[in-house]
Amino acid sequence: MTPVPALHRNDCEPLQHSSCSESVVVRRTRTNDIDTHTAQLQDWELHYDQLDCGAFEGCFTDIRWPGMQLFVEMTTRRLRQRGHLLPDSFGIGTMLDGDGSLSVNGIRSGVGTLLTCDSTELDLCTPANCTIAGLVVDADTLHEAAESMPDLGPLLRPDMLLAMTPPEALLAPWRSLLLSSVQSAIERPWLLHVPGVQQQLRSDLLVHLIEAMAGAQRADQVHRAGARKRIVDRACELMLSQPDEPLSLFEVCSRVGASPRKLGYCFQDVLGLSPARYIKAMRLNDVRRELACGDKPELSVYDAAARRGFWHFGHFSADYKKQFSELPSETLGRARRQIGRQTKPPVNSSAAAAH
Repeated sequence: MTPVPALHRNDCEPLQHSSCSESVVVRRTRTNDIDTHTAQLQDWELHYDQLDCGAFEGCFTDIRWPGMQLFVEMTTRRLRQRGHLLPDSFGIGTMLDGDGSLSVNGIRSGVGTLLTCDSTELDLCTPANCTIAGLVVDADTLHEAAESMPDLGPLLRPDMLLAMTPPEALLAPWRSLLLSSVQSAIERPWLLHVPGVQQQLRSDLLVHLIEAMAGAQRADQVHRAGARKRIVDRACELMLSQPDEPLSLFEVCSRVGASPRKLGYCFQDVLGLSPARYIKAMRLNDVRRELACGDKPELSVYDAAARRGFWHFGHFSADYKKQFSELPSETLGRARRQIGRQTKPPVNSSAAAAH
């Protein structure tokens, strides 16, 4: 396999390399802030929440030209990613590495699975130390490429998720071409401006992709996974609707029509966490997101925590530090310093010299 650029713990300061023109974009970003990482996903409407404990580091490589986007994403923490890809497109990806399996719209998969979904909805739970690579292609282009496969074309429709397991002999050429194309674009971005290179690369990637799909076993679990996911989504909506007076587990179970045991199984299968652990992680993420804005002079850590139902400040502070590897006061202080640097007027060099 073509090697993917490594993400090292001593190289986690925010940085960005980019080469952009009217029709070609080549970018690589690296950051240790989850919201900064999410903001770099241009044209993708995705919302990230951290589910496990530890400092976040993320790297995103983005290669795009009209009709196609290649990407490689590396993240160190366990995440839930929700939202949409580019409009009128399909996303095709595979996990290259990770400390466990991932779940996409309720379907669990691992290394070697080829996942295809349209832009309608994406709900992705990734493991820690995860690397995902793939492409986003115009829906019309993918449908045209799939015309040679009568049994595949009808499946490529809105709201459909395909989880395929191609033989390694068929998946490896596509994966290798994808990663070598990303590496070449980073090292020699001018290549994508050469006449015919974009078209040839698009054609090669689609040919290898369709060959992999043709020989793949497809997971027949979409409807069952969808039912589990609907239970989880409804339960999350109920449990997060009243943060200051949360519903009890039995009230939630009664409203979604599931026993506590069944609800626990659904959460573990879709999100990999118990209901209580997941809701606590979401509330901590909400607090961190408000503190990280730092745009309200009157905001206090206690107020932000209390609004999410954290009444014991000592326990909250310990839980927050365990989740994000820093105290809540450190998150707020850093955000306010950043705002201060952005709003501070520039120094007049001539006036400074006069003094």
